Amino acid sequence: MIKTDHYNVLLADDEYMLRQALKRRITEIDDSFRIVSECGEGKSALEALREGNIHVVFTDIRMPEMDGLELAKSIHEAYPDIITVILTGYADFEYAQEAIRQGVFDYLLKPVSEEKLAAVLEKISLILQEKYELPDAEGISGKSAAEIVKQTERYIRENFREEIDFGALACDLGFSSAYLSKIFTKNKGESPIRFLTSIRMKEAKRLLADTDESIARVGELCGYPDQFYFSRTFRKEVGENPTKYRKLHSE
Repeated sequence: MIKTDHYNVLLADDEYMLRQALKRRITEIDDSFRIVSECGEGKSALEALREGNIHVVFTDIRMPEMDGLELAKSIHEAYPDIITVILTGYADFEYAQEAIRQGVFDYLLKPVSEEKLAAVLEKISLILQEKYELPDAEGISGKSAAEIVKQTERYIRENFREEIDFGALACDLGFSSAYLSKIFTKNKGESPIRFLTSIRMKEAKRLLADTDESIARVGELCGYPDQFYFSRTFRKEVGENPTKYRKLHSE
């Protein structure tokens, strides 16, 4: 099996500033992803794919000459191992869903949220880890897998109310976030982000049932400063919105 310590990413978007913002956010979230090519439209992206060893493509759905859907279709036909993610606005939402059915891995609605981007990167990382074996983390950090998992779990439990930078945490431990995700998932049965979400939801349910804190404040105390995002996440994870949960479970 081929080994690699990073994954090469191509960004295709005709808006330079948006490309730069996405580039910065991807590398901040997970430093195992490296932006090695940037293109302003689909045809130049295809040329770049012929020249480089690309693992992942992020492409805007609207670009001149060749749009993101055409590019994604070409990638799927010529490079089936490359993972493609579509960036789209609400107006093109149906096109993005159709792209999923035609082989696109996932889509991100603009403006792209930090948590959604992190979740997509994590899913991609888990798939790529199966294709491209990563070196053993213990040999890199000098710590056993159990020690790494225990330290990571403790950090998450102590800091779940704040925004957690898993890339920085992994760096402090001596390796990339891809290693951290691989080790943690293998030992805990869930990724670090899923573990963080479960901790936050457990605390949110406790606060909703046992306190009179407002919904917005409960969200803040659980690491979600945006009340609307907290409510959406809570409903997705728990099956009820925070208000209904409080009515059903408060004493």
